[in-house]
Amino acid sequence: MTFGYERDVREEILQLMKNINDAWVRGRSEELEEYFHEDIVFQGRTKGRRPCVDSYREFTDHATIREFKESDFSINIWGNTAVVTYDFKISYIMDAWNYQDSGQDSFVFIWEGDRWRAVWRMVVLLSAEK
Repeated sequence: MTFGYERDVREEILQLMKNINDAWVRGRSEELEEYFHEDIVFQGRTKGRRPCVDSYREFTDHATIREFKESDFSINIWGNTAVVTYDFKISYIMDAWNYQDSGQDSFVFIWEGDRWRAVWRMVVLLSAEK
């Protein structure tokens, strides 16, 4: 059974996830700083808000995103912790090559003060075509 407040939190987190993706896909990577914890861990090895934001910026500086689609969101909440997993497909051009990738993206968020912040992210590519 899902209580009303859980649905509201799920909707809030879903919107947060969509805001994160909209920001980087549209080349507004600096907006990501407000969504990431200062000690976020990305791909299990990169730590810190600035390196994480820079990884998005470096990608969008070198790629022209043709299409980005998210699907099959799963949001689980335990107190002040939320885990979001979703599937994605992305089509982009980099170095004059066309790419079509698909995979799964996962985020862990914590409630910090008055907002949710991402503390961990892992991307798994399921297929990559050039």
